[in-house]
Amino acid sequence: MLTGVFILLFGLGILFNSASLVFIFTPLFILLNVLELKAIEEPELEKRLSKEYLEYKRKVPMFIPQLKTKIKK
Repeated sequence: MLTGVFILLFGLGILFNSASLVFIFTPLFILLNVLELKAIEEPELEKRLSKEYLEYKRKVPMFIPQLKTKIKK
């Protein structure tokens, strides 16, 4: 969902020829959402799901997945 809002803000900035929307508000939106995710959502999930969430967090990157393919020999 956040990716969609990011693309929407970026597109609206281009549509309305608004440099401030493209270069100020869109990055600010992303920054605030990342901070909210780290400061509020992650601690809540750690409390509710404990070990399972910590294991998941250890295995899965926050933003960009690792595109490794595991080849069995």
